[in-house]
Amino acid sequence: MIQLYVMRHAKSSWYDGNLIDHERPLSKKGKKDAKKVCEFFVKKKISFDYLILSTSKRTKKTAKIIFSKIKKPKKIKITKKIYLKSEDVILNLLKKIPLNYKKVLLINHDPAVKNLSKVLIKNNNSNLFKLMNYKFPTGSFVKIIFKINNWKYIEKNGTIRDFIRPKDI
Repeated sequence: MIQLYVMRHAKSSWYDGNLIDHERPLSKKGKKDAKKVCEFFVKKKISFDYLILSTSKRTKKTAKIIFSKIKKPKKIKITKKIYLKSEDVILNLLKKIPLNYKKVLLINHDPAVKNLSKVLIKNNNSNLFKLMNYKFPTGSFVKIIFKINNWKYIEKNGTIRDFIRPKDI
């Protein structure tokens, strides 16, 4: 069995209108929400063996806050290939994850996080799926379980187990 947590970065700041999108930092609310998610992971004893994140400042800062109190993954992949890309690009990257990694956290941007989750989840009639599909707020994450051991076959093979928004914590 493999698990994928798909997370949208925490809320970014629009304070400095001169910054390019890639360089926008987290807002105060974003930092607070990322800390909430971190505390949730600590409380539930959730850890990861692989982290994939976009190169944007806000995704890296979200990850830094989350891993401030939980063990860092064995493998960390920071790649611009997923920054503001479609779910197809990200899906192809996920399908190449080595078999020894079973619990992966992806931190990226919307709409790709929502669209990717829709491509992966087979139980799309569940209330959790409907909630996630309605809106995937910043700082939120979805936990998807696959009853397989090969990342190549994840498309439409996952079951949504949780959809957690910072306001739910």
